[in-house]
Amino acid sequence: MLSTNQLFVLLIAFAALLTKPQSAFSQEHIKHKIDSIISSLKDKDYKDKESSYFDLNKLILRQGGNNAEALFKYAISKDSSDHAKMVYFESMSTVYSRKGDTNEALNIKKRGLEVAEKLNDKKFILVYNNDIANLYIYQNLPDKALYHINKAQALAENEELQHYNAAIFYNRGLLESLLENEKGQYYHYLKMWQYAKDFENTSTKRFYLYVLVDFLSQTNYPEDLAKYTEILSGLYEEANPNMPEGHMPIKSLFEKRSDPSNIPLLRKSIAISDSTNSVNTLTFSSITLARIYEKIGQPFDGLSVLKKAVRKIDSVDKPQLKLELYSELSRMHAQTSNYKEAFKYFRKETALRDSIKSDRMQRNVAELEVKFDTEQKERKIAQQDLQLEKEARQKNMIFTGLIALGILLIMSFFFFRNKLKYQRTIAAQTEAIQKQEIRELQQENKLLALNSMIEGQEAERLRIAKDLHDSLGGLLSTVKAHFTTIQKEIEELEKLNITEKTNSLIDEACLEVRRISHNMMPHALSLSGLKGAVQDIASNLQEEGFKVTLEIADLPTIEKTREVMVYRLIQEIVANIRKHAEAKSVLIQLLAHKDDLNLLIEDDGKGFNFEQALKKGGLGLKSINSRVQFLDGHIDWDTQEGEGTSVSIKIPAV
Repeated sequence: MLSTNQLFVLLIAFAALLTKPQSAFSQEHIKHKIDSIISSLKDKDYKDKESSYFDLNKLILRQGGNNAEALFKYAISKDSSDHAKMVYFESMSTVYSRKGDTNEALNIKKRGLEVAEKLNDKKFILVYNNDIANLYIYQNLPDKALYHINKAQALAENEELQHYNAAIFYNRGLLESLLENEKGQYYHYLKMWQYAKDFENTSTKRFYLYVLVDFLSQTNYPEDLAKYTEILSGLYEEANPNMPEGHMPIKSLFEKRSDPSNIPLLRKSIAISDSTNSVNTLTFSSITLARIYEKIGQPFDGLSVLKKAVRKIDSVDKPQLKLELYSELSRMHAQTSNYKEAFKYFRKETALRDSIKSDRMQRNVAELEVKFDTEQKERKIAQQDLQLEKEARQKNMIFTGLIALGILLIMSFFFFRNKLKYQRTIAAQTEAIQKQEIRELQQENKLLALNSMIEGQEAERLRIAKDLHDSLGGLLSTVKAHFTTIQKEIEELEKLNITEKTNSLIDEACLEVRRISHNMMPHALSLSGLKGAVQDIASNLQEEGFKVTLEIADLPTIEKTREVMVYRLIQEIVANIRKHAEAKSVLIQLLAHKDDLNLLIEDDGKGFNFEQALKKGGLGLKSINSRVQFLDGHIDWDTQEGEGTSVSIKIPAV
């Protein structure tokens, strides 16, 4: 058996332990528990996760203290899934409600409702609607509250959600109170208890019944008051067998009726309680009635009421109720100067109080010792958990460091390998570019050489044409003139017909000189440009018996050298048609489009195999292709044996 001093020290130590403010260590411990709960959710199903989230909510609300809001935010940062937020928000809003910030609490409830609707979780949709209705009632917004209550009650029709009707009818009772409808309030509070009476004896069940008894204590329903007061008293005694404060909520309900106008109601309540053995209602109604008599100057009537109550209570084992009555009798006898009776009841009160305290003390000491030992064990376990966590964290840091080092080495290997590969690729590309540049330079040199050759050819042709025209042509004309003179004088030669033949040969020689000179440098090209020269080619073809179609339109101004080269292209293609095509019809089309010159020459001849002709190395095709390439143009040959030939050339005008 513990001595009084030992007991006193034990109680002080335990009280200090319970009232000790949470330190930074304990906050870290809570965070550690939060991390542990969240890390255990990976392989759990929907319902098991929800149960863990509820455990986390209880942990924060019970141990979080002033840091509850921050701890909820920490939990959300660790698990921000919709399911987690749906559960967190329901308890997180309670933190703001306790601080009186109903607006923020309402905002969080609405966020929770949005998430619940997104997940189509009917239970939480119901809970959030009912909670939002409760907040609107406290904000005196009955219309909004009724809207959400109706939504919640519609969901509560499901069998698995019917137990939520207790909370729904509680809100309906509050709403009727706000609207000052006593009958509606009475009806809804009774419905509330019908759903709550089968609950386990928790604070929630006692709360619902307390609300009902509180309402009945202020209205004229004495039978119901006596009935439900006894039930509530029994629940308090069952939940708190060692704590006299368990009856204090009931006592406070009856103290609200200490007004003389309630004397008839209290007498009726006492009579009904006496007949139904409702000793709690009898006791507190008697104390309240006695105080009213004392207040109006009739203390002896009050003493009479209390003594009758004592006689009734003596027949039942309700020491706490006797204590209340003895205290009131002692006090009121002292007020009437009957100190002998006052002292008698005071002694009874003291003896009964000591007896109650002694019994309760023995029970409480055992409980406190168990709690004290349990708390010490929990703290020891927490310290061990933290030590293990510290060691695990160190191991994780080493392991993470090794992994990071390995990743760094692998990344370095791939980096240098890719760098070497990149350098090789760059070297190969550089070499390819250099080769391409060399090929382009060689091509440019070839084009320059070809240009020089063509320009030299054109210059030489011009010189030969002038020489033929100016020298040989004039000489042949002079010879013909002299020969004509000789012809007139020598008749004998004419008789032999030699002069006529010679004259014909000389004419033919003059025409041939003129033709060669014209081909080398056509007179029309000098006078009327490319268009006139091409028209001459078409005329010559017609004279030779070809059917020629010529189309020339919108020719741009072309630099002379390019103009001559275009003419030579046409000249060479037409020459090939004369020599090889065996054609009857020729189409020559020379058109301008934007900054390009488009040339199309077609014949209906026998055609040829283009690939084979290239392989044979014919100078005509090579010359034509080289000229087009020199002019930065593009040429297409469309030909097949027996189907004619079409040559399409596109050349920049500048």
